[in-house]
Amino acid sequence: MNLDILTLSHHVKAAKRRAKREQTKEVVFDEAARREFLTGFHKRKVAKAEAARKKAAEREKQQRLEDRREQRRSLRERAAENAAEVEAAYGAALPDPEQEEWTGISPSSDREQEEEYEDEQVLATVTVVEDFDPDSLIHGSVIGPQKDSNTDMDMPDPPVSATRNPDKPKKPKPKPKDIKYQTKAARKTERRKQHSRRAEKAELAGGKAARKRRRRA
Repeated sequence: MNLDILTLSHHVKAAKRRAKREQTKEVVFDEAARREFLTGFHKRKVAKAEAARKKAAEREKQQRLEDRREQRRSLRERAAENAAEVEAAYGAALPDPEQEEWTGISPSSDREQEEEYEDEQVLATVTVVEDFDPDSLIHGSVIGPQKDSNTDMDMPDPPVSATRNPDKPKKPKPKPKDIKYQTKAARKTERRKQHSRRAEKAELAGGKAARKRRRRA
């Protein structure tokens, strides 16, 4: 116990010496890094805002792609449902291809006629078949409109108008008047002549009025 008390000061001094050895003697700052930190607040703020905008744009792009994928998936499902509904609706109306087989043209068709020719010794059966037309099987036989040959013969001639008299002479059509177009110089000369005539008439009228006033005076 006494030994610990006596050696306590020794341990304290040793710790101080060890801390002094490990202590940094001089703090040196990087001048470029220090200037960049002190003057780069606005630059870092702008860069942070730009990074946030890019991140938001990328997030919106991914959302649009996801919406498109979801829309395409819903369209495929809807198309499959519509196809199933159409098949279920028209499946009963459509004939079964396994049950129906092509047996050729029916012997009771109007295109096929059988005639029997009997002789004293031989009995012959002749089948008359018309020309085969594939379009007639698809669209049916089309019968064109028959033209009546007696139509032109039965049509009466149009009556001659009673008001029209072939012997009455026709009135001559009035000839169009020839319009003479004056040149610019001719129009100018004509305006001058009209102006001079109006001035002369005004002078004559003024002279007559003056003479009347003199007579009254």
